[in-house]
Amino acid sequence: MDRGYMLRIMKSILIPLKIGSWRQWAASFLFGLCFLLLCTAGRAEEVKRTIAWAETFIADAELSREGELPIVIFVTQQGCQFCAALRRHVLYPMIRAGELTDKAIMREVSLDTGFTLQDFSGDEIAGKNFTNRYGAIVTPTLLFLDDDGTEVAEKMVGISNIEFYGFYLLKSLESAREQLK
Repeated sequence: MDRGYMLRIMKSILIPLKIGSWRQWAASFLFGLCFLLLCTAGRAEEVKRTIAWAETFIADAELSREGELPIVIFVTQQGCQFCAALRRHVLYPMIRAGELTDKAIMREVSLDTGFTLQDFSGDEIAGKNFTNRYGAIVTPTLLFLDDDGTEVAEKMVGISNIEFYGFYLLKSLESAREQLK
């Protein structure tokens, strides 16, 4: 549910009320608060993480081999507003709509210090060092890899046009899947 929509509903309910005493005001306030909490409860479920953090690429490589699926790595960092916009306006809606289902294995890797993972050879490595191997030093970046960790499509660096990003992503996935066959 859109936040603006919820506020319009609350205003339409609360504004016509003639609030004379503090008790009426308190009751109206509590009603509005409960209404807001109930409306946002569903949203919290909706916003849960839909792209898993990369932990070990050995398991992902096996899934990639079995399903002939590219591994798409979403390179992010804390505080990256473009990453948040890409996640919110493109990636999450595409995942929820099923546009990426059975087309790719999506993982997120952070450039922030302290983030470690297991690479394709089983070695423990910092997320930043892992992404540096692919020249992914700018966020957001999408990498398209095969089960050996080799790039199978051109990486998508930054956001040039968020309205067409989903289209370009699907084209890159198509190209990556062709390379895997």
